[in-house]
Amino acid sequence: MPTHLKTLETHARKALEPALNGQLSPAERISLYKRFLKIEQHRIYLRHRAGAGGLEIARARAGLIDTVVGSIYQAALNNRGGSELPMAVVAIGGYGRGTLNPRSDVDILFLLPRASSKLPKAQQELLQEVLYLLWDVGFKVGHACRSIAECIQEAANDQLNKTALIDARLVAGDAGLFAEFEKRFATDCLDKKKDEFFDLRRQDLRSRHQKYSYTVFLQEPNVKESCGGLRDYQNILWVSRVKRGNSDLRSLVDDRLLTSTAYKEIEEAYDFLHRVRNELHYHTRKGTDQLTLQLQGVVATSFRYPQRGILRRTEEFMRDYYRHTRNIYQHTTSLMEIFEIEQEHKADTRLTSFLTFRKKNREEFDGFVARDGRIYPENNDIFKDDPNRLMRLFQHLQVRGLRLSPPMRKLVKAHWEDIDRPFRYSKANRQTFQAILERKGDVARALRRMHRVGVLGRYLPEFGALDCLVQHEFFHRYTADEHTLRCIEELDKLVGETNPSRAIYSRLFHQIEDAYGLYLAVILHDTGRAENVREHIDGSAMLAARLCNRLQIHGERRSLIMYLVDNHLTFWRTATTRNLEDPEVIDEFASIVKTQSRLDALFLFTFADSNGTSPDSWNSWKESLMLQLYKSTTNFLKSGREQYSRQLDEDRTALRDEVISIMREDYHPDVQRHFERMPAAAFTFRQPQHIVTQVRTIRHFLQREADSNDPNATCIKWIDHPDGGYTEIVLATWDKPLLLEKICCALAAEQINILSADFFTRTDGIVVNIFRINTTNFEPVSDAGLRRRFLETFEKILRSEKHEPELYLRRRVNFLKPRPEQDLPIPVRAHVTNDVHPTCTTVEIQALDRIGLLHDLFHTINRHGLNTAHARICTEKGVAMDTLYITTQNGEKVGDPVVLEHLREDFAKLVERSEND
Repeated sequence: MPTHLKTLETHARKALEPALNGQLSPAERISLYKRFLKIEQHRIYLRHRAGAGGLEIARARAGLIDTVVGSIYQAALNNRGGSELPMAVVAIGGYGRGTLNPRSDVDILFLLPRASSKLPKAQQELLQEVLYLLWDVGFKVGHACRSIAECIQEAANDQLNKTALIDARLVAGDAGLFAEFEKRFATDCLDKKKDEFFDLRRQDLRSRHQKYSYTVFLQEPNVKESCGGLRDYQNILWVSRVKRGNSDLRSLVDDRLLTSTAYKEIEEAYDFLHRVRNELHYHTRKGTDQLTLQLQGVVATSFRYPQRGILRRTEEFMRDYYRHTRNIYQHTTSLMEIFEIEQEHKADTRLTSFLTFRKKNREEFDGFVARDGRIYPENNDIFKDDPNRLMRLFQHLQVRGLRLSPPMRKLVKAHWEDIDRPFRYSKANRQTFQAILERKGDVARALRRMHRVGVLGRYLPEFGALDCLVQHEFFHRYTADEHTLRCIEELDKLVGETNPSRAIYSRLFHQIEDAYGLYLAVILHDTGRAENVREHIDGSAMLAARLCNRLQIHGERRSLIMYLVDNHLTFWRTATTRNLEDPEVIDEFASIVKTQSRLDALFLFTFADSNGTSPDSWNSWKESLMLQLYKSTTNFLKSGREQYSRQLDEDRTALRDEVISIMREDYHPDVQRHFERMPAAAFTFRQPQHIVTQVRTIRHFLQREADSNDPNATCIKWIDHPDGGYTEIVLATWDKPLLLEKICCALAAEQINILSADFFTRTDGIVVNIFRINTTNFEPVSDAGLRRRFLETFEKILRSEKHEPELYLRRRVNFLKPRPEQDLPIPVRAHVTNDVHPTCTTVEIQALDRIGLLHDLFHTINRHGLNTAHARICTEKGVAMDTLYITTQNGEKVGDPVVLEHLREDFAKLVERSEND
């Protein structure tokens, strides 16, 4: 047998004997225990590395601590003649449960025969010696010294103390005293106020689940506290102990509250979570519970998932993680509901002893019974008699506002095999499912209940393949199935929406004619992620066509579904990467949507898809781009290209008149010139106050130039937006070579981050550049000193005869990185093409954002003797997504294949540098 597998008792008996004999000095005794701990902890670590289960390792560490604590206690007694004193060393909390992860705290209760304030000196000295030695050996000990009466009082005052004491376990000392504590604790704390304890545990559970969004499918879950985490398992043990007098979940199987399959799933999940937590503690060398993206790759590799790439290994590991946590979440939630029903029934029974008559809240229909807001089976043969009831069940839930009862959930799962090919092709089921999806505003709730009991993925196997599928893209927070359901929830929220900012979406959703087609397209839009195809949209379209065949969907509805699935990213990409002021762009997009009804549906789809991706995916700036594209395309479809251009002219005229009305009369000629000389694109979807700032900035620039006779004069206005976390700067000056590169260089030199930018050049040569910027702490640039330093640096760069960016752009730590380590790479790319824009070469950049990136992009363009005609700069969650439109000096596309290839190589190096900085 390998050395590390020998029993702990054998090792301890031999290794710790000198400490018990009292022949060692205090320093020698500490050294002995440290050496013993180091050896035994390493043996446990080797077992973990060899693939041992999570509970095996956690119990091994608890057993090791028991051995050391018991030895230290006995050694302290031996130092006092070896006579027993009436005191017990009790493990509580996680240590009391006998499952202690590598860096978890050791919580100990010193149980005393009398009040801690009246403890005899001998016992005080014994307690101190044990405690000090534990600290000296290296334990992080949480401790309390209390009598039985004090423990009972603390438990009554604080539920945390009560739950910690539920797990109390004797480690050393007076067994009789501990037995007396257990008896008193059970009588005074567990057998009394059971309902109150249950209500408190239920409230704690709800508040914790609310904090973690009521889902296990978070991108970076907390192994202990998140939904389905270790705390959910422990909570049901506490409740079971109080409610049933037994914390062994196997007893719930005997009581038929839990199936043997469910019990096995819970126990396997609990063991898996402990194994994950063990690895987190070993790797980070601290009590880490947050399973970050970086640590997910570490755990997947340590657990030897066979996939070659770290991304695939991580996806497979997280799929296992989500399945296990979902099992704990669903089964423990069901048990809490069962206990809740029992409590309600008990209360009702007491009430009937006082009331002769009581109105029954009960309804029978279609083989079901509705009672107290939950639906029950009339008998266990209802699905055998009519399998189609499986689908009608969810329609009843939706229409009647009911919840699935625990017995109904068990019965549905027992009939999974009934959801076969004939069931999927059944006309009756097809019509029922369509009716569910046509009930606007109440679809997500029904689909979530179908998904929870495994019906949705079996009825729609295309969606079922997304179950627990990780989307390790930087902007996705949820698994593919959870993301889809949240998108549907976003649509549902639009029914009855009262927020004025959401009025346009609510109106469009109310007016949409084919809610069934829209909801079904949302269900299908990401199904291709489970297919082995390069672009998930292609796979989704293939699966959508197959599903339409099975559900007998034809004609316009089929066309709408296929259109939405095929183009579900088109609206977003166009709005965030293209020049929306260019009529050619609007013309091209209008040719894709073709009709107003399709535009409305795609706009709603994009709204739901973005908001269902993560809570911060939809902000005011991106929404403004979406609205600009929607309104421009609506006008284009309504009036045609010529009328659309005329409408733009009319809008500019109206905007000019409004600006004139709010400015002093001496500014009116400036406003007229500004509208005559500025590109038309500069006025599209601009507020009057924006134009006022531009006009004033230009006047102040011209005044400064006239007063100083300085050809390099500039004027910069600063506008802070604290709510948005950024500052807007408006720059006016004469157009000059390398101007964009120089201002980006100055910003980068002062560690100022560029979020977005717009660049405009008037016909008289004056440029107006608008930047949205923030600090590396993602705050507005409001510090006067930082502003002054930027202006000084910009002046130096602007006036230098030769631009030397290396003097200002020293390589520094990339403070914009989401984490110092990134095992999971952010997808980066540099795509150069002549196929996107009719007159410009397009450069699409996606890279880890860093200070100076935009400068380097412009520097590369200038180095090749090219111009930047337009740029769409966007930063999201630490990732730069920039689109640059460049031309030759003659205003044409870059046609030279050699130059194009050099551009591709140079831009590829830039995004790689961003990843490595």
